[in-house]
Amino acid sequence: MSGAELPIAVVSFFFQAFAGCVQGYELIADACRLEKDAEHLLVKFKIEEHRLLNWGKLVQLDYTEEQLVLNHMSRGMIMDILDQQRKLLASFGRLDKRYGKLRKPLLQEQTEIFVIDSDRLLVNGSSISEHSNQAVQFPAAEELVKKALNWLNKSRDVPKRIRWAAWDHEKMEALIVKLSDYNDKMHDALDRAQMDTLLEMQTRTNYQIVLLNRQMENMIQIWQSEHIAHRPQGMITDLEDSDYDFLNGIAGPSTRSLTQPLGALAQQKFVHLAIEDSQYVSEERGESIGLPHLANSIRQTEISLTDIYSIYDEPFPDEIEEGERTDATYKGAAVWIEWKPNEVAGPGMPDGLVDPKIRSRVQKLAALLKQNNRKVRFRAPHCLGYFVDESEDRESRFGLVFEKPPTVPRTTSPTTLRALIEESSMEGSKFDIPSLTDRITLMRLLAETVERLHAVDWLHKGLRSANILFFLKYSEAGDGGFEVNYADPYISGFDYSRPATSDDMTERPTDNAWADIYRHPTVQSTGNREEPGGTGRESYKKSFDLYSLGIVLLEIAYWKTIDQILNINLDTARPKQTWPVMDRLLTREPQHLKFVKSYLGNTVEEVVRACLVGPEAFGLPRDCDEKLGSVAAMLQNEFGERVVRRLGGMKGL
Repeated sequence: MSGAELPIAVVSFFFQAFAGCVQGYELIADACRLEKDAEHLLVKFKIEEHRLLNWGKLVQLDYTEEQLVLNHMSRGMIMDILDQQRKLLASFGRLDKRYGKLRKPLLQEQTEIFVIDSDRLLVNGSSISEHSNQAVQFPAAEELVKKALNWLNKSRDVPKRIRWAAWDHEKMEALIVKLSDYNDKMHDALDRAQMDTLLEMQTRTNYQIVLLNRQMENMIQIWQSEHIAHRPQGMITDLEDSDYDFLNGIAGPSTRSLTQPLGALAQQKFVHLAIEDSQYVSEERGESIGLPHLANSIRQTEISLTDIYSIYDEPFPDEIEEGERTDATYKGAAVWIEWKPNEVAGPGMPDGLVDPKIRSRVQKLAALLKQNNRKVRFRAPHCLGYFVDESEDRESRFGLVFEKPPTVPRTTSPTTLRALIEESSMEGSKFDIPSLTDRITLMRLLAETVERLHAVDWLHKGLRSANILFFLKYSEAGDGGFEVNYADPYISGFDYSRPATSDDMTERPTDNAWADIYRHPTVQSTGNREEPGGTGRESYKKSFDLYSLGIVLLEIAYWKTIDQILNINLDTARPKQTWPVMDRLLTREPQHLKFVKSYLGNTVEEVVRACLVGPEAFGLPRDCDEKLGSVAAMLQNEFGERVVRRLGGMKGL
């Protein structure tokens, strides 16, 4: 007898209670669909539903209890919490503690039968075809949810569709708080390893929620949903209608502490969207998501060159390579400058002067880096703004000004990962090859950072070891050497970074073999035009960042730069040496990944390979449209599972 044909009597009480909770969530969400003035409450309601779904997936809930991963001491308590959550959802707004009808119910039943569709879990109670542009979308239902819904629809107790007779914000908020309390208690019953896994799962759910929603209004609703007051001791009995007092017995402060708060992610995504449409962002909209003065801040990013001085009180050199870093001071603060060229002037623009379109790109990049949300740990240095260094005697250029960490001496310059790798191979070097533990830690942190950047649709576009920074300190051993904290990298060198859904800021990269060797072959400066049948450059997308990350991870595994690994002289390299790098690593020269497998293990080799291969390694077609929200969410989740989580599992080495 298949699982789909199991009689109701055979299904465990755990599964029945869980399915009843899903049923209750979906019924109320369906009733809430038209209450557009309370979107943030509905979002919070759906978030709590997904917390329950993640819990069910973690403990391997199924029709029977055979695979249930729960401590035997906690089973009774968990069953009680699930059952009370089911009762709360089933009776909310309609029944009293004795399950008698309320005199003035909030909800009323309709005559038609409500067949719950798993697609409804994508949005706030609406099906995919019904949802408006303003409805906050959620990740697609997984197999466990589909099992619960199928079982419910085949049972004899199919509910009626319900509608609001009277909407009550306060009671809806109290319901959410109580559901959150129940979910907290179910989480508290897990062991430490299960709790850590559950927090990772919820963080990845948060990433998908932010990815699936691409309007500023959605971000406001999500942020406001996370700021509904959590009342640890606040029972539904605290409200004026005492008919809701049957749930006394389980109370206590929340222990929930997500590693990447959904509200902070929503704020950062809002900033990205606001920067793209800054002319439409008002101070009031910024205040609605907890970012007062945002509008002025993202427009006022230009710094006067007269306020910036070389740390040695000398003029800045006339010849500075792109990406070069220069120590300086800005209004007395220790900073460094990352230089960007003016590129080729636009039509009708005099040589040497700044093209307004290029200035706009630099301004947007500076605004992104200036508004970096510290709660989400992007590991990007804090940008104070940009300046324009114009001259009639040479090409004009831009400078991005970054603040040094307060613990770093003024004269300490950032050191790049590339420099550390190169120096450690020199005779008499003061830098040792880092331990396997340090290298795995660094890999994990870089992968986590890319995951977070992509979660808010932020492309880096310039990932390479020369853009991963460290601040050295003198060795405590007193031997004149330096210490490197590989657990504290900064990612810099953002190459006109932009939202992943926008093509407005796409530009042709400059001819630079030192950068091209890290780029996917289809977005190198010459594209793949020299390849027979080549199609030229593509618009930049997230999988190209993952490819660049794969090259950097390979360098960390070898502790050699990619040009050293492949024996390429970057000073003289031509495109015919840089664009075949992907093919060499994956097809023509398998010994490089075999080396990683032999010395760092299967997991690291598989992680590096997945990043280099791209979408196909994450279960997507090679030519998938990564701008689609559903595709972006799947790529995000699979990268988290197949790369970040696997590297995280090695952190105890």
